Amino acid sequence: MRTIGKTIEIKSIQFESNDSDVLIKGSVKQGDLAYPTDVLVSQKQLNKIVNQLTKQNAQFDFNTYLLVEEMYNNERMFTAEFDSDVNAKLLLHELLNIQSYVQIRA
Repeated sequence: MRTIGKTIEIKSIQFESNDSDVLIKGSVKQGDLAYPTDVLVSQKQLNKIVNQLTKQNAQFDFNTYLLVEEMYNNERMFTAEFDSDVNAKLLLHELLNIQSYVQIRA
């Protein structure tokens, strides 16, 4: 997928405590074209995303958006949902060029 010039507006981030993959749900935009998307990224990329969100939002604290749910075998599901108060629009090519990623789209 070509990412230059594309942005993603992140709606939510989900990951499990025992999994290295992170699910980013949002909307990809390029010019006037926009479509909903799910992107799988690594924990390393998640760290970069959280750092960028912190730079873009003065009082941003990722932990205040994080909901933790207990699952089977003492595992946890972490979910962060962002409202309109958070500037969660990020450039795809800057965030996802660390390593390969998978976009899930029907």
